[in-house]
Amino acid sequence: MAKAEKKKAGKKVNFTELSDAELTRYHGDFRKELQEIRFSMVTSSYTNNARVGTLRKDIARILTVQNQRKKQAAVKA
Repeated sequence: MAKAEKKKAGKKVNFTELSDAELTRYHGDFRKELQEIRFSMVTSSYTNNARVGTLRKDIARILTVQNQRKKQAAVKA
């Protein structure tokens, strides 16, 4: 989760350069954080609403890279 913390600090992560294991870890971390934010938005006042959109877009980018890799592997096989 340390690398996901760097993403929060504003450092851009190029998901295409990460390994499959790292992508899976990022995906899990972002999903968990998104769930925590959603709960905090319902139960209390959450001030950083833009983070929800950023997390959703990052999750979509991760899934896109994973699907591209799966398709490339299927073509090579």
